[in-house]
Amino acid sequence: MCAHIVLEQVFPLGRFHATPWRSNPFDDPYGEWPPSPWRLVRAVVARWYQWAREATRAPDVGELDALVVALCRSRYRFHLPANTRRGAPLRQYHPVEFGMDPPKFKAWRAAFEIPDGGLSDDLRTRLGNAGVEELEERGTRLLVHVAKPNAKKKVERLLGTPRTSWCGRRPEPGLRSYSTSLAQDNYWCIAPADAMWWFIDGDGWTDMLVDTLDHCLERITYLGRAETFTRIKRASPGCAEPNCQLSEHRGSGSVPVLVPSPDASRDDVERITDDGNSVERSIPPGACVMYTLRPPRPPAREVLHPRILSADCQLVQLALGWNVAPEPRAVVQLTARFRGLVLRELLRIKTGDRSATWNKVDVSVREAVADMVGKDAQRRPLTGHRHAEFLVWIEDGVLTRLLVWRDGRPFDEDEQTAIQRAASWELSWAAAGPDADAWKVRLVPLDRAVPPPLGFDGTPALCWESATPYVPPRHHLRRGKPRERESLVAQIRRELAVRGFAGADQVEAEQMGGPSWVAVHMPRGIAAKRPFLGDRRGYVLRLSFPEPVKGPLRLGHSSTFGLGLFRPRDDGAL
Repeated sequence: MCAHIVLEQVFPLGRFHATPWRSNPFDDPYGEWPPSPWRLVRAVVARWYQWAREATRAPDVGELDALVVALCRSRYRFHLPANTRRGAPLRQYHPVEFGMDPPKFKAWRAAFEIPDGGLSDDLRTRLGNAGVEELEERGTRLLVHVAKPNAKKKVERLLGTPRTSWCGRRPEPGLRSYSTSLAQDNYWCIAPADAMWWFIDGDGWTDMLVDTLDHCLERITYLGRAETFTRIKRASPGCAEPNCQLSEHRGSGSVPVLVPSPDASRDDVERITDDGNSVERSIPPGACVMYTLRPPRPPAREVLHPRILSADCQLVQLALGWNVAPEPRAVVQLTARFRGLVLRELLRIKTGDRSATWNKVDVSVREAVADMVGKDAQRRPLTGHRHAEFLVWIEDGVLTRLLVWRDGRPFDEDEQTAIQRAASWELSWAAAGPDADAWKVRLVPLDRAVPPPLGFDGTPALCWESATPYVPPRHHLRRGKPRERESLVAQIRRELAVRGFAGADQVEAEQMGGPSWVAVHMPRGIAAKRPFLGDRRGYVLRLSFPEPVKGPLRLGHSSTFGLGLFRPRDDGAL
């Protein structure tokens, strides 16, 4: 009877890899796609023998013959997933044989003809001087053992051409390994959720043959190379429509597909690839070549991750990833460049112009981004520290996070979006120059479930220590001598009083270790003229307050760009 069979096939590992018949994978970088019906027929027949072994009844070979006839006389069509892509070819060394690779021996042996008259004492002496370790006379043969490779030629000059080739003896221990063969993996990427559909139409199908086909399909675990894990089953008609047809004529852009011939026998299907009747043929016996056009692929588009925005977000945390850890002295370089990216993305969002800059946009746009920039439309600095600050968090001397904090109003939707877009760029923490691209970091936005760093959670503390070096805004030394009115503690107390901290005039500052050179933020016109060297001395301090204060606590020069950040001590938190 005439049957219309639909098969659903999925690739849970997201890949299909099969090499076409008699194709060198290095000469055919595309691989086989769609899977050939010839491959499917051979897989079904192989699984029939597995089902026959597992079945309780005795197998009927005549039933297998009928199944082969039904499969070979059917017409095949496909529905290929639209988003299928060819993967980049991979070259891998596969293990082939366990042995010496390459052989390395401590001795060699070969057989020679015994000279007429036997071995004289003079010849034995000369062979010994040539490097021969042992001589064995076996009838008319003389077995010669040598220990050095260069001794073989010396022996051949004395005894002539050997009867047998030199054979390696006494291989070095511990050098055995698998020899390898280079193979190329030309795979196709298929999303695990996308199914491929087979449409099989033909006569000769009975209910019993369809049932047998189901038993064989459920035992197929791979189709193609062994790493092509697959699941295939019969499905209801109407699930999909064919988008890939087979034709006997080759057209422009078509690819060959190996299909079974209507008159193929079971012997043809079961023939192994090394069989003498098939190894020299361009196509195996019982098969023929047809052609098909793969369906066009839809244009690639970026899949955007859903934005996780919050109405009360005042702190955005981004993890830092790097190949070379940024140095602590590069804090300002890192934060200043990220601030520039955030501002650029925010101006693009506000204006819709990818070339928009702060100097070119309207006054209204400048006012809209003032809390992110830190100055109003007339270039006057904002007061009250209500603008965004770009900070870093250091653990065990290593930069681990970049923080965007604003003490005023929370970040709105456009500002959060600009920060997330800026995080998709890589940043260089080196000085501007030809080597700047060699030292880059990657930013990964962290979920709000990640707890904020110490000092940003609102917990009050009495004692605070430097997380990043504190740089006094005014010089506290003159000709190498301390200035009493501009000492470190005097400048810290003055700044704390301006910021409204209670008991600022009683704060004590203890210096921990010597100063270190750090780069500070400078105006754009000056920054390009300065080398990447420390511009100011930075100090690691411990501050003691008369009563607990809440953070975040950041003081001194370039505190908006990550310097002068303090963290509460564990024994100082309340």
